[in-house]
Amino acid sequence: MQIKNNIWKQHAGDETLFIKKYDQMHVFEKVALIHEQLEQLRFPYTIPLKKSREPNVIVQSWQKNSYSADFGKETHRKKAVKILKALHETNKHIEWSHYPVIPKHKLIQKWNARLERFLFQENELVKYLSHHYYDIVLYANKALKKIQQNPGPTPKKLTLLHGDVVHHNFLITKDGMKLIDFDLAVVGDAAEEMILWMHRALPNLDYNLETLLRENKYLRDICLSKLHYLQYPNELLREWQYVLHLGDYERDAFLDYIMPFTENALRHWPELMVATEKIQEMFEVG
Repeated sequence: MQIKNNIWKQHAGDETLFIKKYDQMHVFEKVALIHEQLEQLRFPYTIPLKKSREPNVIVQSWQKNSYSADFGKETHRKKAVKILKALHETNKHIEWSHYPVIPKHKLIQKWNARLERFLFQENELVKYLSHHYYDIVLYANKALKKIQQNPGPTPKKLTLLHGDVVHHNFLITKDGMKLIDFDLAVVGDAAEEMILWMHRALPNLDYNLETLLRENKYLRDICLSKLHYLQYPNELLREWQYVLHLGDYERDAFLDYIMPFTENALRHWPELMVATEKIQEMFEVG
């Protein structure tokens, strides 16, 4: 049974398989390499690959009755952070930067490019966002200026980053939470991945940064010096550019979600900016 253009669910005897075919050879090679290396480490949070004779195809066991994580649940947030911490700490055993098939993470360049596209699409976006468009641009420009002035410390050692820490890539299975879909994996700074994860998690806590940091020691340990990165409205920029790629029917449905999401985010953004600066000041004094 075909699930998406490149994904199938297939029954094979007593087993059901998940099959994904890659159009781009370098992405397939990257994903296969990552799984191979993690399996050699007996990393417990991925679903092992099965051997396949088909080119550019990965095969895994279909996870029956599985479902996506819910970052609105504290237990799911804590488990997700635990998994990402374990992934990042594989650099104690694997020199991920030695593999040219895994690209380097360039977050600031990516965020600059995202804002440039947002500015280029002003006429289309203002139709939906009205004055909120200019609020988003203001916050993004301010944040990028701060980040460029203070990019934070360079990590002693780069590591493997999952690259797409959205909730549906954390799968709840009968064997516990698993991390799936390494298509966007990169080598970079673990702190930047956790900043991106916090961007995903914070809306579920009404942007209460203090609560999120109290929950997870790992976040406090590695993110404090880059906490000002949270001031960049990454989710809003990305989601609104996604809106423009949708057809009319899909767009109308998505707007029912993204409009209240945007209003809630912008309502909390000034408080989030104050919180990041306050916590960083306390950290620097301490």
